[in-house]
Amino acid sequence: MENVGGNTIAKNEELRQKNLSLFKQQYDQEITIDPDEDKKYRMERAENGEAVLYIRGVLNGRDLRLNSIYNPSYEAERWADKQNIKNRRTTIILLGFSTGVFLQALMKKLRPDTVFFILEPEEGLFAFVSAFVDLSQFISEKRIHFAVTEKQKDYLSDDMIHDMATFRPEAKGIITPFYSSNEKYENLCEELEIMMDSTNNYQKDRGRNALRCRMYAWNHMRNAYILADLRDRIPKDIPVIIVAAGPSLHKNVEVLRKIKGHAFILCTDRALIVLDQYDIVPDAVISLDAEKSPDFMRVKVAENIPVICSYQLNIESQKLFYDRRIFYHALTYEYHLIGEKVEAQNGLDQGGNVAGGAFTVCDFLGIKTVVLIGQDLAFLDGRHHADARSDGTPKLDVREIMGIDGKMVQSNDMWIGFRNFFERQIAIHPEMRVIDATEGGALIAGTEIMTLEEVADKVCTKSYDLKEIFDNLPFAENDEDYLTTVKEEEKWLDDLDMIARNSEELALLSRQLLRISKYQDITDSKNNKKLKKMDELRTEIYSTLVNTCMEEFWIEDLYSIPDYTFMIRNNEEAEEVFEAATKFFEHFPEDCMSLKRELQEAIDVGKADWEKEKAEHA
Repeated sequence: MENVGGNTIAKNEELRQKNLSLFKQQYDQEITIDPDEDKKYRMERAENGEAVLYIRGVLNGRDLRLNSIYNPSYEAERWADKQNIKNRRTTIILLGFSTGVFLQALMKKLRPDTVFFILEPEEGLFAFVSAFVDLSQFISEKRIHFAVTEKQKDYLSDDMIHDMATFRPEAKGIITPFYSSNEKYENLCEELEIMMDSTNNYQKDRGRNALRCRMYAWNHMRNAYILADLRDRIPKDIPVIIVAAGPSLHKNVEVLRKIKGHAFILCTDRALIVLDQYDIVPDAVISLDAEKSPDFMRVKVAENIPVICSYQLNIESQKLFYDRRIFYHALTYEYHLIGEKVEAQNGLDQGGNVAGGAFTVCDFLGIKTVVLIGQDLAFLDGRHHADARSDGTPKLDVREIMGIDGKMVQSNDMWIGFRNFFERQIAIHPEMRVIDATEGGALIAGTEIMTLEEVADKVCTKSYDLKEIFDNLPFAENDEDYLTTVKEEEKWLDDLDMIARNSEELALLSRQLLRISKYQDITDSKNNKKLKKMDELRTEIYSTLVNTCMEEFWIEDLYSIPDYTFMIRNNEEAEEVFEAATKFFEHFPEDCMSLKRELQEAIDVGKADWEKEKAEHA
C-alpha cells in the first residue's frame, strides 16, 4: 500500500486496442473504457519489470497496491501454491483478474485441463489493465471464460452450469488477493455447490432408473413424436401459460376457462390434479421425472392430451401416454440411436424442476410470451402445493425472501434455486416476455406482474386452433428406423463386453504401476510400455458412446471415475492416480455386465411389443 512512486508506466493505447479488439473477436462484446480511469487506477513497474496495479485513494486516501513491487509473478506463485485443489479435472471460478499474474500462477500450478471462469467486478479496471499488459494469452485460451461486461455476467451462471453438466468436474471458488467477495460471486459458488451435490446424489440414487426409462423409450419410438416437429407447426405469437402446482393456483385457476383457445395451456404433471378438480382440460402436460408417480397424471382431463416429456420419463407414465408422447431434451445417445431429427440438447439447464423444463420447451419452440401461474416458490398458509397430497414436503430450513407484493414470504433453498433459474433465463432471453400471474409467492426478477384476468383480457386476445397443431404429427420412427436403432443398441452390447475385458487388464496394470509409484520412480522410461498399454486400452473404452452413457447414468459413484488425462508428473501424483484407477477398474466389469443385462432386456421387451402391435394390425 503506497502513494504515487517514481516508476509510473505510461499507457500503451496501441496495446489496449489490440487487447480489446481480440476480446471483441472472441466474445462479441465491447469493453467500455472508463473516462475517469486515471482518477481511479494507476500502474507502476516492479523491480523485475512487471506491472504493479494500484487502486487510488481507497485506504483512507492512500492507494491500494494489488501486486508485489519486487516480483509480482513470484508472489502470485507462492499464493497459488497455498490453494488446496484436488488432482482431477477442476472448474475454477476466479473473482478478480488483477493484472493476470494470479491467473497465470494458477494455470502453471494446476492441471492443463483446468477450466477458469473469470468474474471481474470492474469493467473499467479490466479496460485500464489492457493498456499495460498483453492479455492475448488469456483471451485466446479456450479454457478461460471471461465475464467482464454486464451481459457476460448475466450468462456466466448458465455457461458454468453447462460446463458442470457436460464434464462433471470438481468445482472451486477462489478470490484473487485484494478483491472482496460480492453477492454475484457468492451466488455462483452456491449454485456450483448445489449442482455438485445434486449431480452426485442423482447419480447414486436415480441415475440407473433414469437410464432404464431412456432404454424403454429408445425401443418404443414407433408410437411417439418429437418436439422439433411440433416447433414447425406452432404459431410463434401464441402465448404459453405454464401451470405449476404452487399453493396459489386455486386463486385463479378458473380463469383458464376464459383463456382456453387463446393460448397454449401447458400444465405441469402435479398441477393436473387441480385442473381435474375444476374440469379444465389443458392443451398438453409436461413431465420429466423417472421417479415421479404416474398417479399424478391418472386424471380424466389428461385422457386425450399429449405429454411433452423427457426420454427418461417414468416407464409407467410412458405406457399411460403410450401413443401421445412428445419427446424433447435428447442427449447424444438419442441423436446416435434415433437420428439428427431429435436435435441433441446436451447440458440443458432446466432449473431442476418441471416448470423450468416447461420454460426450456417454450424457448425451444420459439415462444415469445410466457405466463407463469402457480409458480409460488413459497409457502402459503403452510401449504407447499395446491393439492392436498403430502408428497414433496420440503425438508429444508425456511428462508424469507421478497414476495411479489413487496412483503417477505417463506421459502427454502430449493425453491430459491428454482427462482434463480427463471431469473437467469429471463436475463439471457430479453426477446421473451415473461409474465408472472401467480398472484402470490416469491418475486421473480425480470417478470411483469399481472393478474391472470389481466392476462386473459390484454395478452390472450387471439384465437388458435390447438387441435390442428397436434393433428397428424409424424411418428418418430417407422419399422425400418426402429430396426436400425436396435442394431445400434446391439453394437453397444458388444462394446460392453470389450470394456469389461479392457477393464480387467487396466486393473492389473494399475496395481503394477501403483507399486512402482510407491517404491520406485514412475518417471523411469522403463515404465513407458505399461503406460502406453494403459493409454491404448483406455482410448478404446473412451471411443465408445456406451462408456459415456455409463459415466452419465450407470456408475453410482460419479467421483470414482478416473480422469481421462492421467497427471503423473511425479510419484506423489502417480500414487493417487493409480490407487483410484485400481479401485475403479476392478469394479467396472461388474457395472458393464449389469448394464448389458438390462439393455438386452429393454431390447427384448421392445421387440415383443413390436410383434404384438404388428399382429393386432394384421
